[in-house]
Amino acid sequence: MQNIETLTRELAAALQLTPAYARYVAAKEENEADDELNAQMRQLELLRLQYQHEAQKDENADEALMEGYDAQFTAQYDEIMENPHMQEYQTAAQAIDALLKRVTGILAGAAQGEDPAAYEPEAGCGGSCGGCHGCG
Repeated sequence: MQNIETLTRELAAALQLTPAYARYVAAKEENEADDELNAQMRQLELLRLQYQHEAQKDENADEALMEGYDAQFTAQYDEIMENPHMQEYQTAAQAIDALLKRVTGILAGAAQGEDPAAYEPEAGCGGSCGGCHGCG
């Protein structure tokens, strides 16, 4: 009989053959190829670092400057999230995440004694609560 690690690797290979995975990879590649989006994301990271640098000054921190960084960060983030490539990436990533949570939920249910052939994890449960019974 194959060991669990071998079966897990086979499951992982099967996951990479799903339409959800193909969509995720394509969306990720589109994001990486979008120069404007990448520039916006670098700017977002710079704003985050500037805010953190100012916040580390504790009582000497310039609150007005921090508010300005926060406002710029929010505006930049909103602009990034309006990008069609980012929207597709977010949708594709959510689909992969939902698939992984379902698989993890089934595994967690089986580890708790549930019948793996029949067990249905609760929607949105990743199994981290010990079998998805009554989590929420």
